[in-house]
Amino acid sequence: MSLTLNIQEFPADLDLSKAEAAFRALATALTEADGIINLVLVDDEEIRAMNAEFAGNDYATDVLSFSYIENGGEPIEGVIGEMAISLETAERQAKEARHSLADELALLVVHGTLHILGHDHQTAAEQAAMSELQREYLTAAGADYKEPVWKD
Repeated sequence: MSLTLNIQEFPADLDLSKAEAAFRALATALTEADGIINLVLVDDEEIRAMNAEFAGNDYATDVLSFSYIENGGEPIEGVIGEMAISLETAERQAKEARHSLADELALLVVHGTLHILGHDHQTAAEQAAMSELQREYLTAAGADYKEPVWKD
């Protein structure tokens, strides 16, 4: 079994090395996960439209993830989920956290992947567990990790 990240078109000068390394650390640790996750990088306008359509939230967000295996669902032609990351929001968050865009993208890839695999952060216990997993995979990738401020 293996987990694969399929990154759609992205700017040639964008450093995704830490995101890819963090994903590999996650995939190596979570050996029961099997399938492909498609990732698309978008702007705030596009992610806002997606957030409104699929989650009923009329605002730009950093990452949206869609799981095909949630609640006993089946992969579609080997794809277990889709993920969209707003580069504009990621850039703002990287500045706020005082780390690089590469570090922020690594965090968002791990965060979105964990959601696709069934992890959540609705309760304090879930937040602590997700924080620990994110820290583990980002540290393994050499990325900077800042504790998240969980939003309701």
